[in-house]
Amino acid sequence: AAGQQAEAGISPPRPVVVTLSRECGSLGKEVGQLLADALEVRCCDRLILQEVARRAHVDEKLVAALDQHSRHVEEHWWQRYLHREALSLDSYYRNLLKTVIAISRTGGVIIGRGANHILGADKAFRVRVTGSLQRCAELIAEREQVSQAEAVRIAEASNRERADYIRRLYKADINDLSHYDLVLNADRFNREQMVALILDAMSMAGYPVPENAGQHLDTLSD
Repeated sequence: AAGQQAEAGISPPRPVVVTLSRECGSLGKEVGQLLADALEVRCCDRLILQEVARRAHVDEKLVAALDQHSRHVEEHWWQRYLHREALSLDSYYRNLLKTVIAISRTGGVIIGRGANHILGADKAFRVRVTGSLQRCAELIAEREQVSQAEAVRIAEASNRERADYIRRLYKADINDLSHYDLVLNADRFNREQMVALILDAMSMAGYPVPENAGQHLDTLSD
């Protein structure tokens, strides 16, 4: 189809690419999946781990050790675990770049991994989902069946690791709002409302949004 469009002098449609950064417990991953379904593109989360592992020729467990937990680079525990395979931060980052860029060529909602820093404003619509510690902890406690105190600990630890990951790989502050096109507060909106807001903001900002994305969202929300 792309070849026929080129022959006719018509530019192929621009791939729909959204990067989604989120705080632990903010429903960010669920928002990303629903958004991907509404846009009819892939939601790329574990797929990124699998592709980085394939490109680096290592076990997926090694990639998971580094994935959004870059402090493990200094511990080298995975080398003692397997004794035969190793994955440096440089190799992880190099293959992550290739993976994210490849996804951007066909479209998708990319969860985490600092993809907004890789692609920038020209190649993706960049979203961050946040929430108060209390509200996020409530959602974690319900999902994981743990106490509120334990949920707070989980959220704080996860958010620290994600911030450290962005700082180490991109020399950036995960909370610097200039790196996002839209920031949403999960205290204020539910999952469906956040997806609707993202679609509206994308459209207003001039990003390609399929005409039937809103209808898909309504159908998926029923």
